[in-house]
Amino acid sequence: MPSVNSPTHLTSAMEDYLEVIYHLEQESRIARVRDIAKRLGVKMSSVSSALKILGTRDLIRYDPHQFITLTDKGIVRAKEIVRKHEILKRFLTSILKIDNNVAEDNACRIEHYLDPEVINKLIKFLEFVETCPVDQLRWMDNSAESCSDCLICLEKARKRILDRARAQRAALEEGMTLDEATLGTRVVIQQINGVEYFKENLALEGIHEGVTVEIEKQTEDIHFLNLNINGYHVKMNRHEASKIFVKPV
Repeated sequence: MPSVNSPTHLTSAMEDYLEVIYHLEQESRIARVRDIAKRLGVKMSSVSSALKILGTRDLIRYDPHQFITLTDKGIVRAKEIVRKHEILKRFLTSILKIDNNVAEDNACRIEHYLDPEVINKLIKFLEFVETCPVDQLRWMDNSAESCSDCLICLEKARKRILDRARAQRAALEEGMTLDEATLGTRVVIQQINGVEYFKENLALEGIHEGVTVEIEKQTEDIHFLNLNINGYHVKMNRHEASKIFVKPV
């Protein structure tokens, strides 16, 4: 992690600015000082001061008389921050069963202090807990209590394994594509058809065989899918998605 005096170091407040600018760009393609001030609940003069600092770090393109946009360097940094936030929120809501609003507030406070290694470990843990069918993980259902009869849990686990296997087998036999997957579900990519150039471009977005993908529910355009890949958001048109074969998680 960069030291406080490092030119690459950003305070938690600066990271918040980058995160807000990123979201505004995703929503409206541009960010304005007044919109940033409204999102963060600060004065416009404070925003202007912060933007000057981010501009000197080559993280944004800033002109007091124009819109604000992220540079390539700024996009990379902002995505890292957004990824931390969403992984933390997912952990708090899915694993610890914390209320969505409380999780949002706490994720905002925690995200600034975690190294990439910690985030990657959290991702692996989340994937394990959310996909493992064994009932030793019953805290997911708020029922992690001791019991005296293991056979009951083992039978439940066996049934869940069989149900999942049947769903996966059916998807493979019928050739389910990413385009056909249900919104809000998670799938594993099994095969990608198309020319090598197409596959290489997808790999740059983190899309490759074996990766787990969440198809997000919110979408403003029915011709596109919004994908979440380990906290990174990718927008894909449905024609491309029809070339990617998947199985449900």
